[in-house]
Amino acid sequence: MEDILLLGALNELAEALGDSNSHPLSSSLLCLRCGITFDQKGKIMVAFNQVLRNVPFDSLEVANFRKALQEIVPEAKDYAESLIIAFIKAFARNHIAELVPFARTLD
Repeated sequence: MEDILLLGALNELAEALGDSNSHPLSSSLLCLRCGITFDQKGKIMVAFNQVLRNVPFDSLEVANFRKALQEIVPEAKDYAESLIIAFIKAFARNHIAELVPFARTLD
């Protein structure tokens, strides 16, 4: 029960600061909202880096990142495209500087 209150408090604070799917402030909070574990979060970071290494910038698509995310979190196949974009933006903002140029094309 306290976990729900804690998540609620974090969500309220983040929303007051402007957090949304189109402007995610925290990759960790996004993962919490989606039930993604700490270990899965690390694997997502690695998978997104692999996409960047293996796909030329001009060929990058949201679908590349959805596929990488689905390999770690099978439920991601049902995520709305806006949520996949939120993951891309959150990881670009918080962890993967090389992802920033692609994330900026998603605005």
